[in-house]
Amino acid sequence: MTIALNHKFVAKAMGTAASLHIDDVCDADVAERAWRSVVDLLWGIEQKFSTFIETSEISCISQGELHLLDASREVIEVFDACTWLEHASNGAFRARRPDGTLDPAGFVKGWATQRASRLLTEQGLSNWYLSVGGDIQTSGRQASGELWSVGIVDPTDDQQVRCIVEIPEGFAIATSGTAARGRHIWDGRITGDHSDHADQFVSPFLSFSVVGPDLMWADAFATAGFVMGASGSAWVEGFDRYQAIAISAQG
Repeated sequence: MTIALNHKFVAKAMGTAASLHIDDVCDADVAERAWRSVVDLLWGIEQKFSTFIETSEISCISQGELHLLDASREVIEVFDACTWLEHASNGAFRARRPDGTLDPAGFVKGWATQRASRLLTEQGLSNWYLSVGGDIQTSGRQASGELWSVGIVDPTDDQQVRCIVEIPEGFAIATSGTAARGRHIWDGRITGDHSDHADQFVSPFLSFSVVGPDLMWADAFATAGFVMGASGSAWVEGFDRYQAIAISAQG
């Protein structure tokens, strides 16, 4: 038995980097099993939702090989939430690309990370943060007693931190923008026959972060708020206990 206060893990999951930092005094085997359960769950979700895997349910639906109503419970749950969000955002958020193919990536990563984080609580861990591609769910506090905090980097210079955000206990933070993955976000309100809607969409922000009690909504609100532009912050903060932090393209 190896007892330690800090346990850190890193792996690739859902096409990005996933990491877990545990600040509980526990056996290393307990921490390792908890981490493995998180990675396994994320891997399973990726097999269902990835648009890059030809056999995923999302790909099969887009190819006409599977009807959405015949999909798994998880896929239907995600698209129910995406449909609500599309209406709530007046179309700014949309889980279909302009060519009609399904792509719920703006919701799935936060949803998946929040689901995976529940496994940590179920296994008796109290003080940790789980990050998948920069979407972070927290529980408890650091060993020092301080809240978990995260630096939001300058989207034009990843060596510079624009601000430090203290995350309220048990809250989450998610960031949307084009700095890390390029112009991969589209505005669901843009219609018509265009080969690349991402090139038509220009946000006044370089990045848009949302802090709130549920990571799945923080992630989705960050995507929608980024697309909305100037009205995005007010829209996000219309939801109870959610706060927006926008970094302007004007500096």
